[in-house]
Amino acid sequence: MSVFVNGFYVGHEVYPGVFAEERVGQQWMIRIQDAKGWPCRVGEVKIESTGGEFLASDCLGSIKGRASNMRTAVRYLLN
Repeated sequence: MSVFVNGFYVGHEVYPGVFAEERVGQQWMIRIQDAKGWPCRVGEVKIESTGGEFLASDCLGSIKGRASNMRTAVRYLLN
């Protein structure tokens, strides 16, 4: 189900207040609501080209963790 925050499309809710917007290919932009309710970007999750592994990277491109599923990869970004 699509989620809109303050009229802005933020994707699908992964955790309460945490949203994943599908990008081109197999990658998702991850946003979290700030104190004022606006979605702020915290990073991206991509499926590695060899397949099966989700890479969580912050806004600067640093790898924060590798996981076997999307929800775990998002948790790496939130910690």
